[in-house]
Amino acid sequence: MITRTLNRILLLAGLGLVIAPNAPAAESIRSTVPRQDEIDQALALVSCKADRTAFRALAHQLRDIATRGKPSGGWQPIAGKGGGYSNALGDMPGVVAEMKLPAPALVFGHPSTRLILSRSSVVAVFDAALAADLTKSLSLDGPGTQGEPGGMRVVQSVPEAQGDGIEVMALVAQRIEADPMPIAVAGCLYFTR
Repeated sequence: MITRTLNRILLLAGLGLVIAPNAPAAESIRSTVPRQDEIDQALALVSCKADRTAFRALAHQLRDIATRGKPSGGWQPIAGKGGGYSNALGDMPGVVAEMKLPAPALVFGHPSTRLILSRSSVVAVFDAALAADLTKSLSLDGPGTQGEPGGMRVVQSVPEAQGDGIEVMALVAQRIEADPMPIAVAGCLYFTR
């Protein structure tokens, strides 16, 4: 059940990712180039090498993107269909911001130039052909949605410091069928259950 829910979260983020407009209005709000320390922090989050506290701190820092639609900490707002800020990619809910890297970075052994932050994950975007390779190299369990390559592996689960839930960090990968081309996303989910 957890795998199905997590795959659904990734699917929404991935579908929105490829639906995002490429109009000049959308590009006008994507003007900041992230600093190296911002890139390093984001890559640590993508690979589950930062804890849930770091994820929450970043989410708190980026709340201004949602309220003002302005870049923050190397992350940029994502344009909606009308060119203004949307709290979703392609008006799909859950996606908060993106980071376009100035040069490809190796993420899980493959180059990526785009990171996506959602309310519960930080993922890198890859060519769709890599989904099966990512699933295998990350030792992920379970198939993706509709039999597509993908899966999840829990990296850490600990009781909440305050409350009765369990804080979970999990590596995930998913192939997303989208128009005009399928993509693969892989990264870390940070959630409480």
